[in-house]
Amino acid sequence: MPSIQPPSTPLAGPLSDLRRPTLASALRQPHLAGLDALRAVAVLLVLIDHSGLTNFGTLRVLYGGLGVEIFFVLSGFLITWLLLGEADRHGRIDLGAFYWRRATRLLPAMLVYLVVGALLLLALGKPLPWAAITAYALYAMNYYQGLTGAEPHYLSHAWSLAVEEQFYLLWPALLIVLLRRGWSLRRSLAGLILSLWAVKAVWVLVLGVGDDYLYRALETRADQLFMGCLLAVVLRSGQRWHAVFDTLARHRWPAAALVLALLATTALLQADVTTKYLIGYAVEPLLIAGLLPLMLVEARRTGWVARAINAPVVVLIGQVSYGIYLYHPFLIHPVRNAALRLTGSMPLAVGLSLLVVLAVAWASFRWIETPLRHHLNGKLSRSATRTRHDHSETGDLPEGVRAA
Repeated sequence: MPSIQPPSTPLAGPLSDLRRPTLASALRQPHLAGLDALRAVAVLLVLIDHSGLTNFGTLRVLYGGLGVEIFFVLSGFLITWLLLGEADRHGRIDLGAFYWRRATRLLPAMLVYLVVGALLLLALGKPLPWAAITAYALYAMNYYQGLTGAEPHYLSHAWSLAVEEQFYLLWPALLIVLLRRGWSLRRSLAGLILSLWAVKAVWVLVLGVGDDYLYRALETRADQLFMGCLLAVVLRSGQRWHAVFDTLARHRWPAAALVLALLATTALLQADVTTKYLIGYAVEPLLIAGLLPLMLVEARRTGWVARAINAPVVVLIGQVSYGIYLYHPFLIHPVRNAALRLTGSMPLAVGLSLLVVLAVAWASFRWIETPLRHHLNGKLSRSATRTRHDHSETGDLPEGVRAA
């Protein structure tokens, strides 16, 4: 049986693309410039929201929930883009290798935060939240928080990490099934998104499910991840959408309009549960998905916008955004409060707290996460080389697609 090959877009282009960047030339790069800037924006939205500087009267002009949405759409896009690229090159998706890469990327910092946080609580004479620790270790914090009332503790923010891990567990396997059966990825993803919108409508309008659960459950947030998946599929499926985004990217007003629309929807639609989950959380991922390709093109241009997107500090924040998000609950408020007592300036205190969070996240990335990831991935590569001849393909997958 022939290998499965997902529909792909020819990404080759003329050298003149370097003078006038196109979406195809941006996607052809080994590192997608612009994605780190989106990560940086997302994590800074979360930090600024949690710092207490987001209220303007009764209107929240900067909303950390928008940062979480950006992370979800971006994760769906990038994971699907990489998986389809793997299938396109090798005719298979290696599930075992995928799960191992995710584990070596996420687990080291996660375990450090868990242990250090527990030691600090013990040193302060405070009880350990054992139920939350168990949920954290099982990547089930979203349902634990949603079903128990979302009591705040040092692990409560990990609900979004749980959503992403549950998605990472399910989506690659589902993608293999869709490819094996030859089903249209665009139609399948559109159907999944519509089905999840219907589930949310039942949860909100019929069952009256509360905000604590709606905000954190996989079935109420997976549509945002699948929107990113759909974008990746669309960008690999033909030149038509490339032409659309290239046309939009010739001007800066479409990207500016998308940003303004995102700020408007997050400011105006979050107060009411119905508008937030049935309208806002449906429209906002679509706007983010529209903005992402424009960022990829803009990042390869010249000019002040491209310089801002590719600024070293912006790229650094994006690269260590996982650590920033993970470590910030233990740092941002104590440092802010101490700096506020010393300086009397809230903006300065918040700025200092953000710098401390960035420094800790960078140190974790530099000396814990990266060395461990390289060491563990190196061991996997050597093991795979020694044992490759012993591996056989599973009987329920077509030739060329392997679940390792």
